[in-house]
Amino acid sequence: MMRRDRIFRRVLEEEGYLTGLEAVHLAYAKVETRWLSTYGGRAMSPGETADAYRDLDEKAFSTLFPAGSHSEAVRVSRQVRKRWPELEHEIPLELYPDVEPTLGRLKKDCYSVGLVSNAPADTGRVVEALGLTKYLDTTVISGVVGYSKPNPKIFAIALDEVGATPAEAVHVGDLYDADIVGARNAGIRGLLIDRDSSRQGVDCPRIKSLEEVYSFL
Repeated sequence: MMRRDRIFRRVLEEEGYLTGLEAVHLAYAKVETRWLSTYGGRAMSPGETADAYRDLDEKAFSTLFPAGSHSEAVRVSRQVRKRWPELEHEIPLELYPDVEPTLGRLKKDCYSVGLVSNAPADTGRVVEALGLTKYLDTTVISGVVGYSKPNPKIFAIALDEVGATPAEAVHVGDLYDADIVGARNAGIRGLLIDRDSSRQGVDCPRIKSLEEVYSFL
């Protein structure tokens, strides 16, 4: 599960709400499309981005606990954002085993590699702490540049920084509405990484491992 899921569940437990990781993951997945339709096409300042992620947490809470009041959803979501910096240190981010080997191979083969992420402004330090910057030619974070996937502008920034055209690029992501739709909006081929084969019926190529990206280069 994503670290986001684990952090959110930890705060829920602290606030007296018990639920499983799978339920949290599904709650985020359920509300993310609606959330992106509100925020994905807008230019936002770092403060507005932070508010947007609090709203995402609020929506996830309301999905998990539909009997709860709106004020309680707001309160818990604010607590999630307050606790987030501390819990980031307590709950480490874990890389899939195929990440570094694939990025290393791409770098060795002289491909330009970039990270395009819908995330708060301070996510760059997390990327650095994971040791990924040595593989990356650019890191484009929505909380920094003000645009979120599926807005094509965030992809255009990444393309400009590596000196590539949309036709030369491939984007890999795990969210259809943000990653595949966003890549298409920018004229880029999109690959959906579907590690557990749960995304059936999508109108795009699926891969189970990052290593499979070589089949599309």
